Amino acid sequence: MSGKQRPLNPMADVFVRYLLGSEDHKDILIDFLNAVFAQKGHELVVEIEILNPFNLRSAHESKESILDVKAKDSRGRWINIEIQIDRDGSYAARSLYYWARGYAGQLGSGEGYDTLNPAICINLLGFEIFPELPGYHSCFQVTEVDRPEYVLSEHLQIHFIELPKNQLESSEEVQDALDRWCYYFEHEGSIEEEKMKVLLNENEAIRKAHRVYREFTADRELMDMAEAREKWLKDVNTRLASAEQRGREQARQEDARKMLDEGFELATISRITGLSEGQIRALTE
Repeated sequence: MSGKQRPLNPMADVFVRYLLGSEDHKDILIDFLNAVFAQKGHELVVEIEILNPFNLRSAHESKESILDVKAKDSRGRWINIEIQIDRDGSYAARSLYYWARGYAGQLGSGEGYDTLNPAICINLLGFEIFPELPGYHSCFQVTEVDRPEYVLSEHLQIHFIELPKNQLESSEEVQDALDRWCYYFEHEGSIEEEKMKVLLNENEAIRKAHRVYREFTADRELMDMAEAREKWLKDVNTRLASAEQRGREQARQEDARKMLDEGFELATISRITGLSEGQIRALTE
Protein backbone atom coordinates (compact mmCIF):
# COMPACT_ATOMS: atom_id res chain seq x y z
CA MET A 1 0.00 0.00 0.00
CA SER A 2 1.54 3.26 -1.06
CA GLY A 3 1.73 6.29 1.18
CA LYS A 4 1.80 8.66 -1.76
CA GLN A 5 -0.66 11.45 -1.16
CA ARG A 6 -1.34 14.78 -2.80
CA PRO A 7 -2.57 17.60 -0.55
CA LEU A 8 -6.19 18.39 -1.36
CA ASN A 9 -8.37 21.30 -0.42
CA PRO A 10 -8.83 20.75 3.35
CA MET A 11 -12.61 21.02 3.02
CA ALA A 12 -12.67 18.64 0.04
CA ASP A 13 -14.55 15.77 1.67
CA VAL A 14 -17.32 17.97 3.07
CA PHE A 15 -17.65 20.01 -0.11
CA VAL A 16 -17.73 16.99 -2.43
CA ARG A 17 -20.37 15.35 -0.21
CA TYR A 18 -22.38 18.59 -0.34
CA LEU A 19 -21.87 18.89 -4.10
CA LEU A 20 -22.80 15.33 -5.06
CA GLY A 21 -25.32 14.61 -2.33
CA SER A 22 -27.72 17.56 -2.60
CA GLU A 23 -31.08 17.37 -4.36
CA ASP A 24 -30.43 20.72 -6.04
CA HIS A 25 -27.28 19.34 -7.66
CA LYS A 26 -28.54 16.02 -9.10
CA ASP A 27 -27.48 17.05 -12.60
CA ILE A 28 -23.91 17.39 -11.28
CA LEU A 29 -24.07 13.92 -9.70
CA ILE A 30 -25.34 12.39 -12.96
CA ASP A 31 -22.56 14.05 -14.96
CA PHE A 32 -19.89 12.77 -12.56
CA LEU A 33 -21.31 9.22 -12.51
CA ASN A 34 -21.48 9.12 -16.30
CA ALA A 35 -17.85 10.26 -16.48
CA VAL A 36 -16.90 7.30 -14.26
CA PHE A 37 -19.02 4.76 -16.14
CA ALA A 38 -18.07 5.98 -19.61
CA GLN A 39 -14.36 5.53 -18.94
CA LYS A 40 -14.92 1.81 -18.24
CA GLY A 41 -17.60 1.21 -20.86
CA HIS A 42 -20.53 0.75 -18.47
CA GLU A 43 -24.13 1.86 -18.97
CA LEU A 44 -24.75 5.52 -18.29
CA VAL A 45 -27.15 7.04 -15.77
CA VAL A 46 -30.35 8.62 -17.07
CA GLU A 47 -32.07 9.56 -13.80
CA ILE A 48 -31.01 9.26 -10.17
CA GLU A 49 -32.61 9.25 -6.74
CA ILE A 50 -30.42 10.39 -3.84
CA LEU A 51 -31.19 8.11 -0.88
CA ASN A 52 -29.33 10.11 1.78
CA PRO A 53 -29.51 13.78 0.75
CA PHE A 54 -26.90 16.06 2.31
CA ASN A 55 -27.98 17.14 5.78
CA LEU A 56 -25.97 19.86 7.48
CA ARG A 57 -26.57 18.57 11.00
CA SER A 58 -25.77 14.91 10.35
CA ALA A 59 -22.68 15.82 8.33
CA HIS A 60 -21.49 18.10 11.12
CA GLU A 61 -22.00 15.41 13.76
CA SER A 62 -20.35 12.65 11.73
CA LYS A 63 -17.31 11.11 13.43
CA GLU A 64 -16.31 9.00 10.43
CA SER A 65 -13.35 9.97 8.29
CA ILE A 66 -15.37 8.79 5.28
CA LEU A 67 -18.38 10.58 3.82
CA ASP A 68 -20.68 8.89 1.35
CA VAL A 69 -23.50 9.51 -1.08
CA LYS A 70 -26.08 6.77 -1.61
CA ALA A 71 -28.24 6.75 -4.73
CA LYS A 72 -30.36 4.55 -6.98
CA ASP A 73 -30.70 5.09 -10.71
CA SER A 74 -33.63 4.48 -13.03
CA ARG A 75 -32.21 1.08 -14.03
CA GLY A 76 -32.38 -0.07 -10.42
CA ARG A 77 -28.62 0.08 -9.79
CA TRP A 78 -27.62 0.91 -6.22
CA ILE A 79 -24.70 3.35 -6.28
CA ASN A 80 -22.57 4.34 -3.31
CA ILE A 81 -19.94 7.08 -3.63
CA GLU A 82 -17.40 7.34 -0.83
CA ILE A 83 -15.00 10.23 -0.33
CA GLN A 84 -11.85 9.45 1.64
CA ILE A 85 -9.10 12.07 1.87
CA ASP A 86 -6.69 10.53 4.39
CA ARG A 87 -4.74 7.32 3.80
CA ASP A 88 -6.30 4.12 5.16
CA GLY A 89 -4.35 0.88 4.86
CA SER A 90 -7.46 -1.30 5.12
CA TYR A 91 -9.58 0.68 2.71
CA ALA A 92 -9.86 -1.98 -0.03
CA ALA A 93 -11.21 -4.55 2.45
CA ARG A 94 -13.55 -1.95 3.89
CA SER A 95 -14.95 -1.12 0.48
CA LEU A 96 -15.60 -4.80 -0.32
CA TYR A 97 -17.29 -5.28 3.06
CA TYR A 98 -19.65 -2.35 2.55
CA TRP A 99 -20.38 -3.47 -1.01
CA ALA A 100 -21.42 -6.88 0.39
CA ARG A 101 -23.60 -5.28 3.05
CA GLY A 102 -25.26 -3.02 0.51
CA TYR A 103 -25.88 -5.86 -1.94
CA ALA A 104 -27.31 -8.23 0.67
CA GLY A 105 -29.34 -5.41 2.19
CA GLN A 106 -31.52 -5.19 -0.93
CA LEU A 107 -33.36 -8.40 -0.06
CA GLY A 108 -36.39 -8.17 2.18
CA SER A 109 -37.90 -11.11 4.03
CA GLY A 110 -39.14 -13.74 1.56
CA GLU A 111 -37.79 -12.00 -1.55
CA GLY A 112 -35.98 -14.04 -4.19
CA TYR A 113 -32.47 -13.56 -5.49
CA ASP A 114 -33.88 -12.57 -8.86
CA THR A 115 -34.92 -9.25 -7.33
CA LEU A 116 -31.31 -8.22 -6.67
CA ASN A 117 -29.92 -5.30 -8.66
CA PRO A 118 -26.30 -4.29 -9.34
CA ALA A 119 -24.51 -2.64 -6.42
CA ILE A 120 -21.76 -0.23 -7.40
CA CYS A 121 -19.19 1.41 -5.13
CA ILE A 122 -17.23 4.43 -6.34
CA ASN A 123 -14.35 5.43 -4.09
CA LEU A 124 -12.89 8.92 -4.56
CA LEU A 125 -9.51 8.83 -2.80
CA GLY A 126 -6.92 11.41 -1.85
CA PHE A 127 -4.17 8.76 -1.68
CA GLU A 128 -2.80 5.85 -3.73
CA ILE A 129 -4.16 2.42 -2.94
CA PHE A 130 -2.81 0.38 -5.89
CA PRO A 131 0.64 1.78 -6.75
CA GLU A 132 1.32 -1.15 -9.09
CA LEU A 133 -1.59 -0.19 -11.36
CA PRO A 134 -0.69 2.56 -13.85
CA GLY A 135 -4.05 4.32 -14.20
CA TYR A 136 -5.82 6.46 -11.64
CA HIS A 137 -9.20 4.73 -12.22
CA SER A 138 -9.56 1.00 -11.60
CA CYS A 139 -12.75 -1.07 -11.60
CA PHE A 140 -12.93 -4.50 -9.99
CA GLN A 141 -15.44 -7.20 -10.93
CA VAL A 142 -15.70 -10.98 -10.44
CA THR A 143 -14.07 -12.73 -13.40
CA GLU A 144 -12.99 -16.28 -14.30
CA VAL A 145 -9.33 -16.80 -13.42
CA ASP A 146 -8.24 -18.27 -16.76
CA ARG A 147 -10.67 -16.21 -18.84
CA PRO A 148 -10.70 -12.74 -17.23
CA GLU A 149 -12.82 -11.42 -20.10
CA TYR A 150 -15.66 -13.60 -18.75
CA VAL A 151 -17.44 -11.61 -16.03
CA LEU A 152 -19.55 -13.64 -13.60
CA SER A 153 -22.01 -10.80 -13.03
CA GLU A 154 -22.33 -7.08 -13.58
CA HIS A 155 -23.83 -6.90 -10.10
CA LEU A 156 -20.43 -6.24 -8.55
CA GLN A 157 -18.51 -3.12 -9.50
CA ILE A 158 -16.03 -1.44 -7.18
CA HIS A 159 -14.33 1.64 -8.62
CA PHE A 160 -11.27 3.32 -7.10
CA ILE A 161 -10.32 6.80 -8.29
CA GLU A 162 -6.85 7.64 -6.94
CA LEU A 163 -6.53 11.40 -7.34
CA PRO A 164 -2.74 11.58 -6.73
CA LYS A 165 -2.19 9.48 -9.86
CA ASN A 166 -3.98 12.00 -12.05
CA GLN A 167 -0.87 14.11 -12.69
CA LEU A 168 -2.35 16.67 -15.09
CA GLU A 169 -0.60 20.00 -14.73
CA SER A 170 -3.21 22.12 -16.48
CA SER A 171 -6.86 21.87 -17.50
CA GLU A 172 -5.76 21.87 -21.15
CA GLU A 173 -4.25 18.37 -20.70
CA VAL A 174 -7.51 16.59 -19.87
CA GLN A 175 -8.50 13.76 -22.19
CA ASP A 176 -12.02 12.83 -21.13
CA ALA A 177 -14.86 13.70 -18.77
CA LEU A 178 -13.41 11.92 -15.72
CA ASP A 179 -10.07 13.65 -16.24
CA ARG A 180 -11.98 16.93 -16.02
CA TRP A 181 -13.72 15.99 -12.79
CA CYS A 182 -10.52 14.77 -11.15
CA TYR A 183 -8.68 17.94 -12.13
CA TYR A 184 -11.58 19.96 -10.77
CA PHE A 185 -11.72 18.13 -7.42
CA GLU A 186 -7.97 18.55 -6.92
CA HIS A 187 -7.73 22.21 -7.88
CA GLU A 188 -10.98 23.91 -6.94
CA GLY A 189 -10.18 26.73 -4.55
CA SER A 190 -6.43 26.26 -4.81
CA ILE A 191 -5.57 27.85 -8.18
CA GLU A 192 -6.52 31.02 -9.98
CA GLU A 193 -9.85 30.96 -11.79
CA GLU A 194 -8.09 31.96 -15.01
CA LYS A 195 -6.23 28.63 -14.99
CA MET A 196 -9.52 26.73 -14.80
CA LYS A 197 -11.17 28.71 -17.58
CA VAL A 198 -10.78 25.98 -20.22
CA LEU A 199 -12.25 23.39 -17.88
CA LEU A 200 -15.19 25.60 -16.92
CA ASN A 201 -15.94 26.45 -20.54
CA GLU A 202 -16.01 22.81 -21.63
CA ASN A 203 -18.45 21.36 -19.11
CA GLU A 204 -21.70 22.91 -17.89
CA ALA A 205 -21.88 20.62 -14.84
CA ILE A 206 -18.38 21.63 -13.69
CA ARG A 207 -19.24 25.27 -14.36
CA LYS A 208 -22.24 24.84 -12.04
CA ALA A 209 -20.03 23.03 -9.49
CA HIS A 210 -17.73 26.05 -9.48
CA ARG A 211 -20.71 28.31 -8.70
CA VAL A 212 -21.77 25.92 -5.91
CA TYR A 213 -18.24 26.10 -4.46
CA ARG A 214 -18.41 29.87 -4.29
CA GLU A 215 -21.77 29.63 -2.51
CA PHE A 216 -20.32 27.01 -0.16
CA THR A 217 -17.36 29.17 0.83
CA ALA A 218 -19.68 32.17 1.37
CA ASP A 219 -21.90 30.20 3.76
CA ARG A 220 -20.55 30.68 7.28
CA GLU A 221 -22.30 27.63 8.72
CA LEU A 222 -20.96 25.31 6.03
CA MET A 223 -17.47 26.75 6.38
CA ASP A 224 -17.57 26.37 10.18
CA MET A 225 -18.52 22.73 9.69
CA ALA A 226 -15.74 22.15 7.16
CA GLU A 227 -13.15 23.81 9.40
CA ALA A 228 -14.33 21.83 12.44
CA ARG A 229 -14.05 18.63 10.44
CA GLU A 230 -10.56 19.54 9.24
CA LYS A 231 -9.49 20.14 12.85
CA TRP A 232 -11.00 16.84 13.96
CA LEU A 233 -9.22 14.93 11.19
CA LYS A 234 -5.91 16.60 12.06
CA ASP A 235 -6.37 15.63 15.72
CA VAL A 236 -7.11 12.03 14.75
CA ASN A 237 -4.08 11.86 12.45
CA THR A 238 -1.84 13.37 15.13
CA ARG A 239 -2.96 10.76 17.65
CA LEU A 240 -2.41 7.96 15.13
CA ALA A 241 1.07 9.24 14.27
CA SER A 242 1.92 9.48 17.96
CA ALA A 243 0.72 5.91 18.56
CA GLU A 244 2.76 4.65 15.61
CA GLN A 245 5.85 6.41 16.96
CA ARG A 246 5.35 4.83 20.39
CA GLY A 247 4.95 1.45 18.73
CA ARG A 248 8.21 1.85 16.81
CA GLU A 249 10.04 2.93 19.97
CA GLN A 250 8.77 -0.09 21.89
CA ALA A 251 9.84 -2.40 19.07
CA ARG A 252 13.36 -0.94 19.05
CA GLN A 253 13.62 -1.39 22.80
CA GLU A 254 12.43 -5.00 22.54
CA ASP A 255 15.03 -5.71 19.84
CA ALA A 256 17.72 -4.15 22.00
CA ARG A 257 16.74 -6.33 25.00
CA LYS A 258 16.95 -9.47 22.89
CA MET A 259 20.37 -8.47 21.57
CA LEU A 260 21.58 -7.76 25.10
CA ASP A 261 20.44 -11.24 26.12
CA GLU A 262 22.42 -12.65 23.19
CA GLY A 263 25.56 -10.84 24.32
CA PHE A 264 25.84 -8.21 21.57
CA GLU A 265 28.10 -5.24 22.30
CA LEU A 266 26.46 -1.91 23.10
CA ALA A 267 27.94 -0.21 20.03
CA THR A 268 26.52 -2.91 17.74
CA ILE A 269 23.08 -2.72 19.33
CA SER A 270 23.12 1.05 19.04
CA ARG A 271 24.07 0.91 15.36
CA ILE A 272 21.33 -1.60 14.53
CA THR A 273 18.45 -0.18 16.62
CA GLY A 274 19.30 3.54 16.52
CA LEU A 275 19.11 3.76 20.32
CA SER A 276 21.91 5.51 22.18
CA GLU A 277 24.20 3.44 24.42
CA GLY A 278 22.73 5.30 27.40
CA GLN A 279 19.20 4.27 26.40
CA ILE A 280 20.36 0.67 26.02
CA ARG A 281 22.03 0.66 29.45
CA ALA A 282 18.80 1.97 30.94
CA LEU A 283 17.00 -1.10 29.67
CA THR A 284 19.12 -3.27 31.97
CA GLU A 285 18.25 -1.29 35.08
